[in-house]
Amino acid sequence: MKLNRQTRMVLVGAVLSLACVLGSTPQVIAQPAGEPGRPQAGRPSGPDFRFGPPAGWVGVRLSKLFVRGESELFDFVRDDLTIGERDFDGPAISFEVGAPIAPRADLVFDVGYSRASADSEFREFVDEFDLPIVQTTRLTQVPLGVNFRFLLMPRGREVGRFAWVANSFTPYVGAGVGGLWYRFEQQGDFVDFVDLAIFDDYFESSGWGFSSHLFGGGSIKINRGLALAMEARYIWSSAELGRDFVGFDQLDLAGFKITTGLEFKF
Repeated sequence: MKLNRQTRMVLVGAVLSLACVLGSTPQVIAQPAGEPGRPQAGRPSGPDFRFGPPAGWVGVRLSKLFVRGESELFDFVRDDLTIGERDFDGPAISFEVGAPIAPRADLVFDVGYSRASADSEFREFVDEFDLPIVQTTRLTQVPLGVNFRFLLMPRGREVGRFAWVANSFTPYVGAGVGGLWYRFEQQGDFVDFVDLAIFDDYFESSGWGFSSHLFGGGSIKINRGLALAMEARYIWSSAELGRDFVGFDQLDLAGFKITTGLEFKF
């Protein structure tokens, strides 16, 4: 079939228009795994470096406190009551804030809290029904401290002109001073050693004592803003007892503490 000239021109125009449309249609191309903009499991979300050493940190720690308890009141409750040598040991929590004051020295402030409770009875006495004479003894401690710690190795290193990377492990030693608030309580039944009468009562003493301590530990980097801290600390402290415990010498508040926790660096 022959086409006239006008028909041929219309067909050629239609073909050219279709070609233009197809050439301008965007193509959807599969993106290979690992291309930017596609998150993948197991790949770091950001660089593991800072632009400089941290300006400071805040931390929280959990501890195990071992009370020395070498004073007359502790001797009394252990000798006359069924309280063991380690019954005043217990868990503690502390919070700290610190900042570098030199390339290998830090200033740290901390506050803590611990409370131990022991149920007991008199070793040598019972009541008229041959039942034990029972009571509860509690020791609460709130230490406040200012500490200086010295790093045994640099806290990190510079990489190039602008990047700074923390060391994976930074050991330290240090010393500190502060105050330690305590409360010693006893509640229950007691024996009057004059006439052996049994009475119910509550005895309490609280106050402040000066404290000093030595410690050593280390900081393990988790990422650029978080570290795991571990520490061992020995504390020396004592305080006067109140009028409910007249006749006893100062209460020994010394002890050994093992701590672990997290430091959030900023």
